[in-house]
Amino acid sequence: MVAFGVNPGAIVSRNGYVISEVGKPPDFVLEVASRRTGRRDYTVKRDGYAAYGVREYWRFDKTGGRFHDAALAGDVLTGELYAPVSINRDPEGLIWGHSEILGLDLFWENGNLRLRNPATGRFLPTPEEMRSELDAAQERVAALEDELRRLRGQ
Repeated sequence: MVAFGVNPGAIVSRNGYVISEVGKPPDFVLEVASRRTGRRDYTVKRDGYAAYGVREYWRFDKTGGRFHDAALAGDVLTGELYAPVSINRDPEGLIWGHSEILGLDLFWENGNLRLRNPATGRFLPTPEEMRSELDAAQERVAALEDELRRLRGQ
């Protein structure tokens, strides 16, 4: 979930998000499907989040829709009810929609959730990609330090 303009300390001290204590509902909620709770996510929980006033409610199912009603689905609160977000599909199997709240595109790609900046067209790095970039940068720094030591030693 994402909530803008709230005091994170209130959430941490409670070890959870309590609307009455935080002062507002989350702006964005994403449910990740599981075998046990998948059906509740797109029925009971969807209705509950609308009643609480959650502005965007998204569902992601890595199985492609076995546990949820779709691989990727989003809803935007319009009045007191949710209206579906337009979901795009292309021949390569990418499924995506745009979150106005986050300002990002959410993608279902081969069972993985990816986020893309629509202004640049670039995907945000996954934790694995970030780790790989960090490792490569540290290797470059080490190589430069070795080269600097070698040059100083001459």
